Amino acid sequence: MTNDDIWAALARELDLWAEAGRTATLWWRDDDAVSPSPALARLRDAATAADVPVALAVIPAGATPELAEELRRWPGASVLQHGLSHANHETPPSKKTELGPARSVEAVLADLAEGWRLLRPFDPLPVLVPPWNRIAAEVAARLPAIGYAGLSTFNARPRPCPVPGLVQVNTHADVIDWRGGGGFAGTEAVIGAMVRHLAARRTGAADPDEATGLLTHHLVHDDPCRRFLDRFPAAASEHPAVRWLGAPALFRSPSFRCPP
Repeated sequence: MTNDDIWAALARELDLWAEAGRTATLWWRDDDAVSPSPALARLRDAATAADVPVALAVIPAGATPELAEELRRWPGASVLQHGLSHANHETPPSKKTELGPARSVEAVLADLAEGWRLLRPFDPLPVLVPPWNRIAAEVAARLPAIGYAGLSTFNARPRPCPVPGLVQVNTHADVIDWRGGGGFAGTEAVIGAMVRHLAARRTGAADPDEATGLLTHHLVHDDPCRRFLDRFPAAASEHPAVRWLGAPALFRSPSFRCPP
């Protein structure tokens, strides 16, 4: 498939949304923020140029006061809690997980409470982004009781909602080719994933109300990835069926509250 074909496929899917009189909602989540950097500045500039909000999943244990100050100057940024320290507690062959079953639920919740305490200067939303997008079901079930209103992982969210009182909005297209050793996954792979989730929403194969999420990791972006992000948000915004949503709109609810 040529580059023009890839972009044409996105346009065709969005045309179908427009023909149905529907809005294709999108959102952008970037993981692993800890401090200001040229990589973060490049991502901010791309998002700001396209007038697209970004939800930053900040690692509390590594987050610096300088980052908090930087984000106060970025009106389009929201802060979500990215676990505590992005530390793996599982052992092979289990997949890497910070909030997994290797430890007691109480120990994991204690880590989350400490992470929330460290993140308070950032004025975060009470939304948890588990490192590696993995969380034990027993931990997720306890999140509303301790004040979390939202959860974000990867892939289409399950139906019906598995945890009453918890708004889950996931991401669906990762710009990094993790299995291939890192680097940009490629325009075809990223746009293809966006189109597949959009089509699944449109046809009812996935929850139609879940915004389609772009996932980035600014610290490991290579030049092809950065060039893609310079183009994609603005290009998608040009279609009349598209609306980018910020994290406050995605996760806010009548019971929106903060952990103690």
